[in-house]
Amino acid sequence: MKLFVDANTLVSGLVFAGNERLLLEIARYGACDLITNRHVHREVVEVLARPELGLSEVEQGRLIALLDRSVSTVEDPAVEKMRHSRDRLRDREDLPVLVGFETSDCDYLVTGDRELRNSTSKAMTTRQALEALLGEFE
Repeated sequence: MKLFVDANTLVSGLVFAGNERLLLEIARYGACDLITNRHVHREVVEVLARPELGLSEVEQGRLIALLDRSVSTVEDPAVEKMRHSRDRLRDREDLPVLVGFETSDCDYLVTGDRELRNSTSKAMTTRQALEALLGEFE
């Protein structure tokens, strides 16, 4: 299964224990393919550098290396494709995520963002993705 993942999912998986980290681990073992684009990758790097996370430059570097081992990064969608979709989301910063997913050959978009999930029938939460990969769990 190929899953397109957004920045919040990736940051949560890199920094905190929980479903998002489990998804990254499953991908590292080859049970699924995680895909994102350069826009999302840049956002993850920027968030990891925020002072409120308290990560040293060394820690940031290690997390980015883990990201690069766990997730394939593809090019951003063409500006023209995003321009055609600009009225689909209130938060236009998320257009590269939505259009990136739609122009990828991924099976699902994994995101915690409700607006993104409501914008496509092929979006799911991390928990839903884990259930699809592993079966239902408590």
